[in-house]
Amino acid sequence: MFLAGKTALVTGATGGLGVAQSEGLARAGATVLMLDVKGPEEADKLNARLPEGAGRVRFVHCDLAAPQAAQDLVRGLDAEVGGIDVLINNAAINPLKPIDGYDLAEWQRVQDINATSAVALAQAVVPSMKRKGWGNIVNITSVTLNGGWGDFTAYVASKGTLLGLTRAMARELGAFNIRVNCVSPGAIPTELERTVWAGQLDTYVKFLLDHQALKYRGSPEDISNAILFLISDQARFITGQNLSVDGGWWMH
Repeated sequence: MFLAGKTALVTGATGGLGVAQSEGLARAGATVLMLDVKGPEEADKLNARLPEGAGRVRFVHCDLAAPQAAQDLVRGLDAEVGGIDVLINNAAINPLKPIDGYDLAEWQRVQDINATSAVALAQAVVPSMKRKGWGNIVNITSVTLNGGWGDFTAYVASKGTLLGLTRAMARELGAFNIRVNCVSPGAIPTELERTVWAGQLDTYVKFLLDHQALKYRGSPEDISNAILFLISDQARFITGQNLSVDGGWWMH
């Protein structure tokens, strides 16, 4: 229960990875604000299965395609709860198109949801983290940063922004005891994966297991556990890093 008395905010919180992250944070004692455009029932289900003594979760409707409005909303939440202590920038969309297939509005929507929102929400919560002298921000990047996939340009560009943002903020905010890290998931079974690889899932899974060092699929809980490690005191001397959780698919 090392997060007892802390408040955490998770974006994209009602999707496969987000629910696991929210549950892990709540089981560690945090009050969790689950931001998403849909899925309030996921928060209700999660509260119903959390054990007595754990933290609780609260659904907050938020459309990250409008970063300024999202920032205003989170500034209000930050003031309401007395300061958000942990920010997990998890939300992402991944439309697959060749680089010359995007119009600029489509491209910008990916950047706004996946990356610009992370800047906007960090700006909203960092002042209270500074006042407290403690905070953690974790940005969810991706194995796709290593290349090797066509039609992922907008998504990979947004994740590259998050990686650069992580390193720059870690340098800037370390003096205030605010740590900033990335978690880079490999191929985790989620609804997004099933949508992206519809009709090719068996071939895709075989490809994964051929390339991973570990010959089994990961889970959303593996990503949640990595986040919990990075925001714990066990990782008190770790900042500005990108932790790959991919079964040994890519080794840096």
